[in-house]
Amino acid sequence: MRRMITIALFTFTIVGVCVLIPNKVFACSCGESSIEKRLELSSTVFTGTLVSKDEEGGNILNVDKVWKGDPADGYVYSGFLGMCGTEFEIGNKYLVFTEKFKGKETTSLCSGNKLITDAGKDIKALNHVIQPEWSKHLLLICFASACVLAISLVIWRAKFRLKK
Repeated sequence: MRRMITIALFTFTIVGVCVLIPNKVFACSCGESSIEKRLELSSTVFTGTLVSKDEEGGNILNVDKVWKGDPADGYVYSGFLGMCGTEFEIGNKYLVFTEKFKGKETTSLCSGNKLITDAGKDIKALNHVIQPEWSKHLLLICFASACVLAISLVIWRAKFRLKK
């Protein structure tokens, strides 16, 4: 009998600890994906500071830098935390990844959004993956510059010889 009471108390203690100590639980499961994959899946990728939010899960961000897409008005629907939404804080700056859904730019817990203070590695990777348009033609620009320089030297040398 004493053994049964001990087992019952132990069981109630374990169950009580599990029930009384709350854990943060999310309704969705997110796999870790590379910055290249998140960039590919997103319709817009940008940094911005949250200036306002509404009761329906909408957020207005003041957009700073854009890597992909056109978040012209800065409106992003993030849903609610209980349904895999992202809880943005007014005044904080974020790296935001969105997808177009039913005509709205939407984001979720699994999109890869980060506070700017935690996003340094991702921003560096984005800058490496998305290079400025002119850098794609860098070899052509260098070749054209070298040709112009060579032609200028030939003309200068020819003028110099004519003066003698």
